[in-house]
Amino acid sequence: MNRMLRSPSRGFTLVELCVSVGIGAALLSQAVPAMQHLHELHTLKVHSQSLSSDLRFARAEARRLNAPVHFRVSGRGANACYLLHTGASNDCDCSGGQAVCRAPGSAVLKAQWLPVGTKLQVKSNAETMQFQHWEGLLTQTGSIDLHLRPDLGVRHVVAITGRARTCYTGSRISGMSKCA
Repeated sequence: MNRMLRSPSRGFTLVELCVSVGIGAALLSQAVPAMQHLHELHTLKVHSQSLSSDLRFARAEARRLNAPVHFRVSGRGANACYLLHTGASNDCDCSGGQAVCRAPGSAVLKAQWLPVGTKLQVKSNAETMQFQHWEGLLTQTGSIDLHLRPDLGVRHVVAITGRARTCYTGSRISGMSKCA
């Protein structure tokens, strides 16, 4: 008697495949928002570190040049920017998409625009801060806020000594203290 021996079937049933796809979709739906949040945190931290570095640079340049250096926040929304410049207090501007100084004795040291396509915003309670050339002191103290959302932001508080401290506003950001 020749009987055909049947080998056990290999593969997945339709039910097993549907269950696997469902579990994968559920895991993916949880991972995408978490990855987006991590990307937002990374973007905010990178721009925050850049701003902090620029504040230190302004203080050091004031000492090096033996002249006041101004830190100015200008523009709103997609045209928001900040710049470091010498000369008169409000003589230079970057809100038109290009850094421009009106007087011949003024010069732009650095201009930084916010990246297009992100929701990153910059705000300051002092439009212009002046770093003095003696001891790097600041004429007007203030704070500069970088926000991606109302509940996710970083604040740089610049003291009269010209030194800035960084803290977070809203959602917790690891490695930073909460703003008081």
